[in-house]
Amino acid sequence: MKFPDFSYARPATVTEAIELLAKNSDARPLAGGQSLLPMMALRMASPGLLVDLGSIRELEGIQESEGELLIGAMTTHDANARSPVVARLVPLLREALQHVAHQAVRNRGTIGGSLANADGSAEMPVVAVALGAIMSLQGQHGTRSVSANDFFEGHYTTAIREGELLTHIVFPGNRKTWAFEEVSRRPGDFAMAMAAAGTEMDGRKCLDATIVVGGISDRPVKSDDATAFLRGKALDRSVAQHAAQIALEGVRFRSDIQADARFRAKLAKNLVTRALLRAGGVDG
Repeated sequence: MKFPDFSYARPATVTEAIELLAKNSDARPLAGGQSLLPMMALRMASPGLLVDLGSIRELEGIQESEGELLIGAMTTHDANARSPVVARLVPLLREALQHVAHQAVRNRGTIGGSLANADGSAEMPVVAVALGAIMSLQGQHGTRSVSANDFFEGHYTTAIREGELLTHIVFPGNRKTWAFEEVSRRPGDFAMAMAAAGTEMDGRKCLDATIVVGGISDRPVKSDDATAFLRGKALDRSVAQHAAQIALEGVRFRSDIQADARFRAKLAKNLVTRALLRAGGVDG
């Protein structure tokens, strides 16, 4: 399909990009283009101005700072997957990236682009919520920080205000052991369901846990009730299954061409169970 008509700008700095976004209400930032350009071709998006961020070097890079990981929004999925710093500090991110589309997409796609796009079936929002990531948003009136829990407001909807730009993401340090599970119809397809689980164990006893499920609703689903249930319990398959059931209570599972709601519910429970057992080092 042909793209709709649009204007194009390629600023060299974050300040220039923000000025363009603030002056043009129908402007959209262009990161890797792996989601926005297909949406434009399908007429699902029709921005009047594309602000290409590809020349802004200050939006790239991976940096460790006092146990935290700072990743520039324009850092590609491939760069994150190959980074030894990412592997050491946030192995969950590296594991989840193995499920992101295909290598050609990972070469161009960026972590900031994926987060700002906020697709309910994408892996990066699940990772961000699970790890308690902080989004740094910059606009003409300054910079503000938004937690991942508050950042995702719905399918393709985030806390980014008009004229703001996601510049980098901060992943705080944590002591949990993580596992990521996903099922799609074919490798590289959108997930029918996915689960991230992190545990802190004392032998077989679970001291703390985190459970986040994606691909089942319009945003990542995190369960504090399931975490509370797990604390202090000896982790086995029965306990993991019960925690998975608690984690999914009240969720309105969506149906689409990939899977219907009933199948998603059953699949999500199995993935949460599997992720919990693997994170906890328990032979299921």
